[in-house]
Amino acid sequence: MHRRDFLKQTSLSVVALAAGCTSEDSTEPGQGLPIIDAHCHVFNASDLPTTRFLRQVVFEDYPKQSATRILAVRDPDVTDEFIQLILRLLGANNAPSADQEIAYLATGRNGLPTAQSAESARAAAIEDTAQHLLFLDRRRRRAATMGGPSELSNRSPLPEEKFLNYMVGQPMMTLRAEEPLSTAQARAASQRAFNRQDAVGRYLNWFSLFRLYRHVLAERLISDTERQGFRPVMLTPALVDYDEWLYEDVDVSPLTRQMVVMDRISQRMAKTKTGPVLHAYMGFDPLREVAYRAGKSSVSSLTTVRTALAEHGFIGAKLYPPMGFRASGNEPPYPKRTAKALGFEPSKQLDAALHDLYHLCVELDAPILAHGYASNGSGPDYAKRGDPAYWIPIFEQFPTLRVCLAHFGGFDARSAGREGMPLPEGSWEWRLGEFIKSHPRQNVVADISYFSEILTAKADARKSLATSFKRWLTEFDSGCDHILFGSDWIMLGKEAGYDHYIESINAFLRTDCNLSDDACDKIFRRNAMRFLPLERGSQGRNRLVAYYRKNGLDDSRLPSASTRLLADLFGR
Repeated sequence: MHRRDFLKQTSLSVVALAAGCTSEDSTEPGQGLPIIDAHCHVFNASDLPTTRFLRQVVFEDYPKQSATRILAVRDPDVTDEFIQLILRLLGANNAPSADQEIAYLATGRNGLPTAQSAESARAAAIEDTAQHLLFLDRRRRRAATMGGPSELSNRSPLPEEKFLNYMVGQPMMTLRAEEPLSTAQARAASQRAFNRQDAVGRYLNWFSLFRLYRHVLAERLISDTERQGFRPVMLTPALVDYDEWLYEDVDVSPLTRQMVVMDRISQRMAKTKTGPVLHAYMGFDPLREVAYRAGKSSVSSLTTVRTALAEHGFIGAKLYPPMGFRASGNEPPYPKRTAKALGFEPSKQLDAALHDLYHLCVELDAPILAHGYASNGSGPDYAKRGDPAYWIPIFEQFPTLRVCLAHFGGFDARSAGREGMPLPEGSWEWRLGEFIKSHPRQNVVADISYFSEILTAKADARKSLATSFKRWLTEFDSGCDHILFGSDWIMLGKEAGYDHYIESINAFLRTDCNLSDDACDKIFRRNAMRFLPLERGSQGRNRLVAYYRKNGLDDSRLPSASTRLLADLFGR
């Protein structure tokens, strides 16, 4: 969506003061509006099980169908070759490891040039793409010369030839086997591909970002936010742990080392006198914990989370149910290799590991951020396991547990047991809303991260989204106290219109949904201050303050909210 003129230019200074913000600057929508990005990511390629994440999650393990849809490439052979290029670009050896970044942050020396800016990462990815094209050309020519003249003239085009034709834009079949693609041609073709304005170009440029240092990715998010006229005051990037479900270990930057590098980045940002602070969510995988307790893994996911929260300045824990588990009431099917490796079906054990996490988060007053949209499943129908229906028993059992269900606002996934109901009444959002309405003081929220529909929806679809959004607020959350803003950067970076994402969300809330300045300030900042938690005197804030003091940091850099004023707002 293009930049939009905002209709409301009222000062928010009174609202900012009421929330306990230390700044007294008058702000206007899109012109200095303070914002907390309550859901983002700054991982790079070395932090992920890249190959199977692409195959099973991004492309749903059906590359000929899913990737064709995503990339708008009709020929499945071209799609498969494109995936091979992507895997080359996302190779863990192309991104700085956690230990490399820790060393660079400590000394400022021996930095990787290609990891220090998006421009340098893009240039390296363009060159790697050119080299990949030359590799495919050599493979094409070898295959073309293996048969006799009659086979050469009658055979079908090879996948390599189709892909080269797609990328280079020349009829490769007319070239004789001894006529190679030149380096200049390959580089020109690669440059053109990265300059394309379609999905192919967007994905190529997005994948190049996964080569950057994590602190550079955080700085990119900050600059992108500021460029749109907003003032970020806090980022809470989430680490993820997919290894056990995808059956691919992250060896270059294991999660325990990612924990340390995020600690260093938190300290680095807290030492600056301006700009946002950063405190991350540590990924928790109940299957890893089950494997550890069964003697099949050397790493306890629960211990890692406790260490991150107690010693490394992490704000909370991140859960990713679409990998294959529910928040409660787990049941099969699971990947066959999982049950085989464990020697048992882990339903009860998954529930037990998750309950231990919930107890830990209550003990340390740490929030949980959970994927809450029917997407990115690692297996058939696994995406449905993020349904709020499976969270409600946990909300009831742990009334002081802070939980944010991410990616609110689609109103297009039917909740368990409501398959026959019309939408939006049968949706995940409605199921969650009913609980919030009956428990308005409980710290259960949703975020509107990766709300990409706002960037792409046509007028009718946009109106429908706004109607559902307004109706949900009217029926379940009239005070607009349970919705947070999140970007889901770096994942959002592949979307057309990303450059104006926050502006577009702001315009949707203010113009399409007719929300007040007060309501928008809650969504963009104040609700997050309550949820994370940042209110003075809370156990969660005290935990972060202890981290600041242990590391010689100024704890006044932490955004703060008055407990008394929040109590007044929520009737406590």
